[in-house]
Amino acid sequence: MSKSKTRQGSGERKRLKAPTMANEAYARLEEMIILGKLSPDTRLSEQMLAQALGIGRTPIREALQKLKANHLVEIQPRAGVFVSRMDFRSQLLVLEVRRELEIVLASRAARRAAPEQRAEFRRLAADMRASGEQRDKLWLMDVDRRFKDLAIEAARNPYLAAALAPIYAHSRRFFFTHLETTNVSIALSHSAAIEAIADGDEARAVEAAKRFLTDVEEFTKAVITAELVNA
Repeated sequence: MSKSKTRQGSGERKRLKAPTMANEAYARLEEMIILGKLSPDTRLSEQMLAQALGIGRTPIREALQKLKANHLVEIQPRAGVFVSRMDFRSQLLVLEVRRELEIVLASRAARRAAPEQRAEFRRLAADMRASGEQRDKLWLMDVDRRFKDLAIEAARNPYLAAALAPIYAHSRRFFFTHLETTNVSIALSHSAAIEAIADGDEARAVEAAKRFLTDVEEFTKAVITAELVNA
């Protein structure tokens, strides 16, 4: 399946769960932070962001609060809003929590997903594989976000969703900052986990999620080792 054909289905995907303006603002600002368009310690203002994104200040304000909750920005009284710095070593602590929660998520999503959600998981599995093989950062980032949103929706557990939101934000920032050094096997193991969820095979989904998370952990340790050597 080509990238163009895959992306043509975006209208169908959006019908599953239409984004709000605040969610759109959050996704775009998160992407700008991950891609370095908003670098650490950059001071942000609602007015500047509203003009840059063409979105009203109220959704921008909501997005900034969510970015703060997910540790991507810091709001300092009487000083303003600043993009937070990334402590790469904290990613290992994040992974400790992410592993357990994501295994639960894979299990529940495989068991509870509706038929239309399973069809979307299959499309996302194909997109994950293709975007990883092509090393298309923007496409891969979009697929990753859509998968996580759909998995949380399918699992139907608001407490799991609240716990994973900051973990996913931190993980996305770390992973996509270092995407050029990663191995395509991570995208392939992620695709396998998504396919198991689509098939409703709970046991296989759990095992595939464990393999994917092991790949992520090995990649993370390799990046941190390299960072410490070059420090």
